[in-house]
Formats: sequence, structure tokens, C-alpha cells
Amino acid sequence: MRPVPFLLLLCTLFSQGITICWPKEAQGWGSVWEQRMTIGQAALDDAYKLAAQGKVNEALEMIDRIIANYPKNWRAHFLRAAVLVLAQRRDDALREMDESIRLAQHSNVSPALLSELYQSKGRSCIDYGRYRDAKRALETAVHLQPNDPTTLNDLAWMFATAQNQQVRDGRRAVNLATKACRLSGWTNAFSIDTLAAAYAESGRFDQAVRYEQLAIQNLRPEDQKTQLAGMQNRLRLYASGQPYRGQ
Repeated sequence: MRPVPFLLLLCTLFSQGITICWPKEAQGWGSVWEQRMTIGQAALDDAYKLAAQGKVNEALEMIDRIIANYPKNWRAHFLRAAVLVLAQRRDDALREMDESIRLAQHSNVSPALLSELYQSKGRSCIDYGRYRDAKRALETAVHLQPNDPTTLNDLAWMFATAQNQQVRDGRRAVNLATKACRLSGWTNAFSIDTLAAAYAESGRFDQAVRYEQLAIQNLRPEDQKTQLAGMQNRLRLYASGQPYRGQ
């Protein structure tokens, strides 16, 4: 399955025991937000709420004030990157992600959390068609969390479906996706969907059809509305001997 866009990685920000949800089209980014913000917590929560309401400029102004007071707060830079994505300021967003990662490294965050930051950057780079940068970021994420199915799946999907031919690598995609499926007990529809795409990129369309059918069988009811049509479309492509290319 295509990696979730950068702004759709998480729907909850845990703040003082309150769960805050982004609108479906602009959700947040992974369990990074489960970590308590030790400085500027209340102000960052307020900025997050403004961004969730679509008040991008107000959110940026608030975050900039926080960063002026706490320039080494990597979480503030991470949130600023998210808001810059909303503002469609791609280059600024990527620079802010890099700064967040740099500060997080100096803050001695856990490998899992650092991996998630690299995942976020990789997914954004895929959205922007910057596949070389995406490859570097996602390979770093996998290095930090070699047994995380989601991280493996993201990298495998890029190798299987990237529009840039120089980026695609069917063999690596199959290996990574197979590992993701094994780690998730062969029950995660999205990992299996990625494995099908990897086999299609490798020209093994019989296997692609087999695993796409298995992905559909394992798709949870709550995911069918958003995912089933795409999987069925890929199944038709594979059955006709065509690989899938990402958007």
C-alpha cells in the first residue's frame, strides 16, 4: 500500500490527558506526539489546534515565538514542518524537518522515535517526487528500526511503485515486503498489498495476483471504504500483466 502522506500519519496528539484529533484530511504524524513535550507544552498544543483549524499563519506565528524562546525544542521544529506542509511551502518544510532531526539527535531520543522522524521526511519526499532524498531517509529509518513492519513497508513500496525508473528495485522491494509481512504475521493487508506490487515490479504477475487477492481478504472492514477500490484496481492491473505506478 502507498505510504500514508506526511500529514496523515496520526490522528491523535496526547496532551494533558486529552486526545486532540486533526481533521481527516490533515491529521498528524505518528507516535512522536505520544512523547510529552517538556518545554513549551501548552503553547505547542495551542499552535497544533490552530493548525488543525486551518489557521496556518496564526499557527506559524505562535510556533515561531516558541522557537525563539526554545530554539533547541525539536518538537517545535517538527510541528513547524507540519504546518509548512499545510502551507505548501515544500522546501521550507523539508529544511525544518532536517532541523528537527538534527536537534532530536542531539537530544538523545530513542532510535524508534528518530526512525519515525526519518519516516516522516521520507514520506514527504515521496509526495514531492524527491525519490533520492526519500530513499536516504527511509533507509536510515530502516537502519534504526530494522524490524518495524511499517518502516519496511514504506521503503518497499517506494522501490516497487516509484514513477522514477532509476529508483525502482523489484528485488529489494520483494525482500523488504516479505520481511514486513512475516513480522506482521501475514495478516496486515497493507504489507501484503506492497508485496503484490513488488512482485509485479519484478515481472512475477502470478505472485502479484496471488498476494493482491490475499491483501483484499485481509483488509479490515473499517479500511474497505478507503482502500478496497485501489486494491481491486491493482489486482486488475496485475492480472493483465501490468505493474502499478504510484501517483
